[in-house]
Amino acid sequence: MIFIDTNIWCYYFDARLPEHEYVIEPLRNTLKSEEIIVNTVIVMEVAHYLTRNLDEKEAKEKIESFINLRNMKIVDFDKALVTLALELLTRYAKSNRLGGRDSTILASLDRLKIKTLFTHDQNLKDLAQKLDIEIIDLIP
Repeated sequence: MIFIDTNIWCYYFDARLPEHEYVIEPLRNTLKSEEIIVNTVIVMEVAHYLTRNLDEKEAKEKIESFINLRNMKIVDFDKALVTLALELLTRYAKSNRLGGRDSTILASLDRLKIKTLFTHDQNLKDLAQKLDIEIIDLIP
């Protein structure tokens, strides 16, 4: 199982971004071989990005294909996950500049015992070392 951060999905779906070339093939390969995990916060962030940056028809098509990936599990952001995310946020907000959205990722990783995160977020990469999380970042 691998958790994929919002930024990777945005790079994947928006070919205009310079990072697109670095994620397109690796993510396609990952989609073929791994169970993909995201949470509802990630889904909404990706949808927000797509609706703001693409025309309505293209955004709808990409959102639909995203949420219907056959090997992707969307973790509901329920009260227990909120509680864990808040605990992580209060623990790491100052010392590691952890933000609210990123705390939801760490909470999801913890709950599902996932040890691999595909992200380009530097704060998450820094904190991952402390939390024994393997980071995949293919963007130079």
